[in-house]
Parts: sequence; structure tokens; C-alpha cells
Amino acid sequence: MNALWDTTFASRLNPKAEILDYVIDQAAQGTPVRIAAPSVLEIAYGYELKIANGDQRYRKLSDWFTRLLASDVLSVVPLDGRAALVAGHLRGAIPHPPASRDRRSKTMRQAAWILDIQIASVAFAAGLDVATMNRIDFGVLSDALRDLYPDASRLEVFGQTGADPVRP
Repeated sequence: MNALWDTTFASRLNPKAEILDYVIDQAAQGTPVRIAAPSVLEIAYGYELKIANGDQRYRKLSDWFTRLLASDVLSVVPLDGRAALVAGHLRGAIPHPPASRDRRSKTMRQAAWILDIQIASVAFAAGLDVATMNRIDFGVLSDALRDLYPDASRLEVFGQTGADPVRP
């Protein structure tokens, strides 16, 4: 499986996480874990919110994540023109997130939905599947992509198996 990790997977990375060993091993084998550029945005934003709220522990984590990205241990897949076009089509088809028990504000849920659309579009345009803990929303996006592009390969959505992430 050629999987793109969404934010729910990539945000679990930290200097002490067991999952980091997997990421480093993959990079050493020449198959770095892929994450979407919008996931980098979400992770960086989350760190900045914590820092702005006075939790300076996230400053070190943000600095570490910045160095990790610069090290080429991860492969960041960009939101290029093709992915942006797909995202526009998806947003037109399903402008609002599916109903859920998400406790975030309507505005924050909508912002997260747009980022999920971008992540799914990046994966689809790059010919990758998505590894996510948010299988419901990405399942909706996969179905919409199938309807929009019936002749294209289906965007497969994978979750977690046991304590380990889905491995490409």
C-alpha cells in the first residue's frame, strides 16, 4: 500500500514516540513516510495554539518537528495545481462535513473539513491512499471522489491496526 499519513497519524510523532522508529526505518530503506502539506499546516497550527496559550513545552516540540521536516525523514506531498483542482471539485460536491459528535465549534469543524478535503485531494492526485484515524470523513471523501472521477483509481482509506500505524 502506498499510503499518505493524514494529520491524525503524523501528529503522533514526537521525539519519544515509538512510531518515530518506524518513520526513521522507512527513511533509511529509501521509502520515507509521506504526509500531506495541509497536515504540516495543521500540526504547526496546533503547536502555535498551545504556545500562544502559554504552554512553552510545545516550543521545543515545534522546533523538533521543524528539524524533522528539514531532515527529509518525512516526505511532504504538496498541494499542487492538480490536487487544488480536485479539492475545489470536492468542496463543491460536499461543502460541509458529515454530521458528527465533534465538540469543536462549527467554524473550527468547517476549517478542519477543508483541510481534510485538501489532504484527500493531495493523496488522490498523487495516486496514494490515506492512513487516518478519521475514517468516517475520509470515507465520505473517497466516495465523493469515486462519483466525481468514476474512471480513476479509488482512494482507499485505512485506519489503525493494533497499536501500530498502517504501514505503506
